[in-house]
Amino acid sequence: MIADTILPHLSSLAPVKLPYTIRVDKDFHEDPQPTIYDVRVLVDDPLKSALTSYLANPAYAQDLREIASLNDHLAVLIQKISNSKSKHTFFDALSKNPTEFITKWMSSQKRDLAIIAGEATRGGGEDGTGDEWRKGGKDGIWGSENVRESVNLIVGTKART
Repeated sequence: MIADTILPHLSSLAPVKLPYTIRVDKDFHEDPQPTIYDVRVLVDDPLKSALTSYLANPAYAQDLREIASLNDHLAVLIQKISNSKSKHTFFDALSKNPTEFITKWMSSQKRDLAIIAGEATRGGGEDGTGDEWRKGGKDGIWGSENVRESVNLIVGTKART
């Protein structure tokens, strides 16, 4: 993830524009129009010397292993937090209205079982023309956290390919 974050900052700098007039005729100087020339100037990368000294350091490989280990540990912690949040949401909804929650949850489990058994139509048998599917905004199905995560996953996968 570090490479994806750093990469946009490693692009070349914006071009330098120098106002300079080459023409000397009188008509041009009475009504001057700006002219821009692209001149390529080779410049040593200022980070190259710092990067070379870092790459020559024998501790570099160890630092990369440590970063990868910390990144993996962070991913595990994020997953645990997500699981805890899901459990909390589940039990919180159960505690607020147990009867309605159990009814919805059983319906959800029935749809999941139909999908697993291969008996589902349209991904679970739900009616895609119902009001809950047309409802937009933060409280609708399309504004839920699961939909946002799914869209981000799809977009991220498409961006890498």
